[in-house]
Amino acid sequence: MTVFKEYRTMMETLNELAHLRDSGFGQPWPRQGLKLLYWFAKDCVSFGNDNVMLSECDPADGDFGFHYFENRNDDHGNKLLPDRDYPYYVVGNLNIKKYPKAEKLLKYVSKDKSSDQPNSNTDRIIVSLYDEEEFHRVYVTQHHDRSNYDPNATYKISRGLLMIIRRMCLDEFLEKMGYYTYIQPVLPPVINNRPQTTNTVSSNSTVVTISSSDSDDSEPSEKNLRTTQGFWERLCTIL
Repeated sequence: MTVFKEYRTMMETLNELAHLRDSGFGQPWPRQGLKLLYWFAKDCVSFGNDNVMLSECDPADGDFGFHYFENRNDDHGNKLLPDRDYPYYVVGNLNIKKYPKAEKLLKYVSKDKSSDQPNSNTDRIIVSLYDEEEFHRVYVTQHHDRSNYDPNATYKISRGLLMIIRRMCLDEFLEKMGYYTYIQPVLPPVINNRPQTTNTVSSNSTVVTISSSDSDDSEPSEKNLRTTQGFWERLCTIL
């Protein structure tokens, strides 16, 4: 993977799907980062002349839960992102009580959020805004704790990667990322309609009844185990 140095920050730039997959961003389920990035690539950015990244939303106005990112020094005196002359805005917090406009995100981004799954609201996208209509840089990151982001899990997303994602449907994108949820389906109870068979050894021996059903601790066959890609529907149509 190509590594670029931006000022004092050593940061990997993700240029291909394989780079994104290998970075581990947004994985495993129920983390929302990959679905958030897909939404951003499809609905929040477009490309103009010379591949300029045009903003299809208004981060400065708080669209979709965007809010100002200070890029302050951490406890070691380091900043997460390079100092720029352009303001940073962050999106991805699914707490609609704190950021009501986050409710406008498409449902596939937030549908797996749960208070029982703290990792389901850990990923973020940070953008630097050149002006009200153009993005300068796009980054992905994740929380290290409630207040700080993890510099070792922060990456710059290239324009080329965003263009690749835009051409895909969500289901295909998540499949290529290896983002799966393994679900063992709840099987209906077995109704035994078969007559019981009684084997009598002799007139003085015990009558043994052989049931056609298995014991209660039997497991479903391998054919009954299914691999699904989350709980969302097939989303190969235009979102």
